Amino acid sequence: MKGTFLKTGLAALVLAGLGAYAYFVDSKKPATDEKPKQKVFTLDKSKAKEITLSPRGGESIHLVKTSGGWRLGPPILAAADGSEADAVLSTLEGLEIDEVVSESATNLADFGLATPKTEVSVLVDGSKTPITLQLGDKAPGGGGLYAKLPSSPRIFTIASWLETSFAKKPFDFRDRDLLHVKRDDVRTLEISGPDGNYALVRGGGDEWSFSKPLSTRAGRWSVDSLLGTIEGLRMESIAADDAKDLKPFGLVKPVRTIALGLADGQVKRLEIGSSPADKKFHAREAGSSLVAVIPGALVDDLAKGMAELRAKRLLDVATYDVDGVDAEADGVKRSWASSSVKNENDIPVAKWKRTAPDAKDVETSVMQDALFKIGAIEATEFIDAPKGLDAYGLDKPAFRLTLRFGKDKEKGTAWVELGKKDGAAYARRPEDASILKVDPAKADELIQAFAKL
Repeated sequence: MKGTFLKTGLAALVLAGLGAYAYFVDSKKPATDEKPKQKVFTLDKSKAKEITLSPRGGESIHLVKTSGGWRLGPPILAAADGSEADAVLSTLEGLEIDEVVSESATNLADFGLATPKTEVSVLVDGSKTPITLQLGDKAPGGGGLYAKLPSSPRIFTIASWLETSFAKKPFDFRDRDLLHVKRDDVRTLEISGPDGNYALVRGGGDEWSFSKPLSTRAGRWSVDSLLGTIEGLRMESIAADDAKDLKPFGLVKPVRTIALGLADGQVKRLEIGSSPADKKFHAREAGSSLVAVIPGALVDDLAKGMAELRAKRLLDVATYDVDGVDAEADGVKRSWASSSVKNENDIPVAKWKRTAPDAKDVETSVMQDALFKIGAIEATEFIDAPKGLDAYGLDKPAFRLTLRFGKDKEKGTAWVELGKKDGAAYARRPEDASILKVDPAKADELIQAFAKL
């Protein structure tokens, strides 16, 4: 017992000593009574209607807010990038004084402010006088940037990294989006060029298919990737703001053309011409006098041709979308149906059951593995001008699989048939004029997977 009291006493002494030490250290720390930084001025960016940036010895930039968004004023007169204008306004709205250098400087040249390096002005609704900031040299050490307001002799510093926020050129504010399209709005896509001419149409469930030069399925994600490149297309520079002659840009007869049919009935066309430099191309929206230079990524995608966009997989299947399956082989038809049940954690999960020719529970993981095998089969060759179905063993298919998508009424059902001929395996699918040659071993794996269910 005595030993226990001794240990407790020692622990208490140690804790007391630590507390005294912490108090001593804290008491020696200098008091910090930092005042919040002062705003340079009060600005509500939502009320801004004009922005002017005037660099010393450079071209002034004037932005005007219209009902349609920000526009560059004279001499350019073009649509502006609203996000760039907003970035400047956000910087000004939150601008803070780091340090007051002088309340009344007598020689502004010492700070690079006799003729400011840059002057930024914002005119807001209800005011005739703009809010203006003048920027000068960097302070010694480079951590601050000298600045002042025209209405005050006071010199102060702001963070030096903010200099780049205002060191802009007119092109920095240009709206670089050539077409202004969203991929989800595109309903048809027609492409012409040295890599072939073809057209696609969007069907139900965002599935795509070719309408020219033949009716065949397109790979949904391949088309979506191409549309993403078109949606994100931005000009790198301007070759001509108002081109009177398109010949120097290879646009009298464009090398490539993309026509996009939109949900609202509009058709937007992109014309691509000659290459002024490696991996760069002249382009314009059809009918526009502005000729831009675009990066080569889009042309690289187009150069892959129609083959890159074809649906190589037998079917693209998301197992969670399928709620019914019918399989027929050797004259025997089997059917399965999925229902939703709650697991031990009260979370809904799929439960599969065979419904024909007899009733039997099926492990969900086994059904999912069988469905995955559909997507694992890819065309090794497309036969675009097929002979009769008997030439591919498809007049009497070795296997027919039908998938039901009850949850997605746009998809409805999808089916595929497999045929065998002279040791080779072939497949056909709905809305596809082509016959697909496939790997015989993978075709057998698919047939066996459903035979075991």
